[in-house]
This record gives sequence, structure tokens and C-alpha cells, in this order.
Amino acid sequence: MSNKAGQPGGSPAAPALSEEHATERVRLEREYRGWSTGELAKRMTAAGYPMNQSSVWRIENGEPRRRINLDEAIGFAKVFGLPLEEFLGPPESSSNKHIAQLTSEVVARYRFLLDLMMSTSEAFKAVDQYCAMFPQHAEELNDRIARAIAEENRRRGPLRESPMVFLRYPTFKQADQPSDTTPQA
Repeated sequence: MSNKAGQPGGSPAAPALSEEHATERVRLEREYRGWSTGELAKRMTAAGYPMNQSSVWRIENGEPRRRINLDEAIGFAKVFGLPLEEFLGPPESSSNKHIAQLTSEVVARYRFLLDLMMSTSEAFKAVDQYCAMFPQHAEELNDRIARAIAEENRRRGPLRESPMVFLRYPTFKQADQPSDTTPQA
């Protein structure tokens, strides 16, 4: 009979918390934040855990990898804003946490976008109603709105991405495609 690690005799599998997890976590957390090895070393030193760039690189890439002592593990956890137990845990837990955070952020902003789209739609309905009641002012009103929007775009600069960037996801792409039951004009 063998255990998960394939060792005979049912000896215990690697513990859930390990130094190996910590070395991988250093790289994952550093890359997630967009920090260089030098930036992480500076942050460790500033937090009271002196470290140089070479040490960070050897922890992440050395053959064999440089070991992390307990004080350094505490320092890394502090610099990354993680509880020590989470820092020492399997790297997959970090990925899941980051995925959940990013998903939550995108969904919150998407909800905000939907609210803005609804209120903008209501504003344009009010413009349409005004133009229906006072057709003699329709051209002037529409020109003013167009100039004001153009000025806002000029002040803010060009958009780097379309506001419809969320259309890259399959659910939105499917909703954007016309169906076979749509009447053709």
C-alpha cells in the first residue's frame, strides 16, 4: 500500500504547510503585485527583515533554492499582507484568492457600469421627450450634448480600451449575436 506521494508503508504525505510552498508563494505573490526581486528586497528591508535582491532570486530560482528562515517567513507574510499560515500554505490557495478578488472587482465595476448605462438611458429619454415637446430646440439641444461629450472625451483623453471590453467573455458574445428569430428589416 502506498500513500499519495507514492511512498510505501503509508508514511504521511507532505504537510499542508511547508517551506516549499513558501518559496513558490514568494514568486507568485511578488509577480501578482508586479514587483521586481529588487523591489521585494527593498520592502522586506523596510519592514525590518533585511534582504537583498540576490537572496530573493535564490529563494525563487536557486538550485538548490535558498531556504527561508522563520523570521524571513514572518517578514514575507507581513510584506504581502498575508497571515503566516496562508503564506506557508499551498500556492493554489493564493491563486484562488486572487481569482476571487479579481472576479469580485470586475463584477462590482460591471454592476456600476450597468447602473450608469441605465441612468444615461434615462437622461437620453428625457432629451427625446423634450425634443418631442419642443422640436424647434431639438437641433440645438443635440448639438450642445454632442459638443459637451466631445469636450469631455478631449479632457479625459482617448480610451485605451472600448467601454465594451467585457464583450470578450463568451456569455456576452453570445448575447451580442443576433438570433435566428430576430425579424430582418
